Amino acid sequence: MTFLRWIWAAAIRAVILVAWVLGLGAIAIVGLCISLVVASRTLKSSSAPALSYQEAVNRFSEIQSGERQQVSPLAQSILLTHGYKTSRVVLFFHGYSSSPQQFRALGEKLFRTGFNVLIPRLPHHGIADRKLTNLSQIEAAELRECADESVDIAVGLGDKVYVGGLSAGGVLTAWIAENRKEVSRVLLIAPSFVLGHRAGTFAQRLCVALMAALPGITPDFYHETTPAEYAYPGFSAKALAELLRLSVAIFASALERPIAVQDVCFVTSRNDHAVSDFATCLLIGLWRFKGVHKLVSIDFPKETDVGHDMIDPVDGKKETDLVYPVLTELLSAP
Repeated sequence: MTFLRWIWAAAIRAVILVAWVLGLGAIAIVGLCISLVVASRTLKSSSAPALSYQEAVNRFSEIQSGERQQVSPLAQSILLTHGYKTSRVVLFFHGYSSSPQQFRALGEKLFRTGFNVLIPRLPHHGIADRKLTNLSQIEAAELRECADESVDIAVGLGDKVYVGGLSAGGVLTAWIAENRKEVSRVLLIAPSFVLGHRAGTFAQRLCVALMAALPGITPDFYHETTPAEYAYPGFSAKALAELLRLSVAIFASALERPIAVQDVCFVTSRNDHAVSDFATCLLIGLWRFKGVHKLVSIDFPKETDVGHDMIDPVDGKKETDLVYPVLTELLSAP
């Protein structure tokens, strides 16, 4: 009888656990569907392009002056200009938890070839105290606003506007591709639409998804890392959830209409486990289905050992020797 009671109790626990998981899954699915509708309506472009080179420079100066008090000097927005509106300008968005310094080396390389270069700081990044709680304040609407404002400035800096972004910056670049017709070409580098299977534990990834589906959840969770001195020493689950909400808006838009930018480049790596290849391939498929005019995709083989951050040379790896020429060629092509 004791054994039967134990079996019965175990069966009851199993049923409760299954019901809880199914219920949690149903809540997440409903929340995600609501987020899909809300995101597609609230994260729309609100553009106001600069009408001249001087206006663009003045707008950047306002941003720069606002950064001086709290932002680390190593992490402030970057503008490399020849002193006039050039034929081409490139706008780069750095990755999550990093700073504009991540793109400085590549930006300087392109500047020497004639580009004006703009590298803005993402919201709540680069704060001098480097506390992870700063990241908890990020909202999807702020990321959208950063993307809009940066393109507005770039329009005044060059006749043709090219936009590139790594990881979270790649998500902003995808949003721009769908919403800003002033841009001539976009370059998505390892875009982090969805976390990869090795980006934290399953429980951590589930937590991020739930926070995206149910943005009212208040506690945050952090994961510490050892970064460069101009980046944050870890990640915020809440900030990743807001980035996922922007990704949801991108996929919702891809289902509804063709993208605004018709010249698209993807650069990924088989050795990158931080982001989901499936999500990237799905977006490529949706954009192709909607009739994108030109789409180039480059996927570095596993043996090249190109990781997720293939832009910043600070870690001493030589992957930038392989990656930079590819990116330069993509951005310089007719």
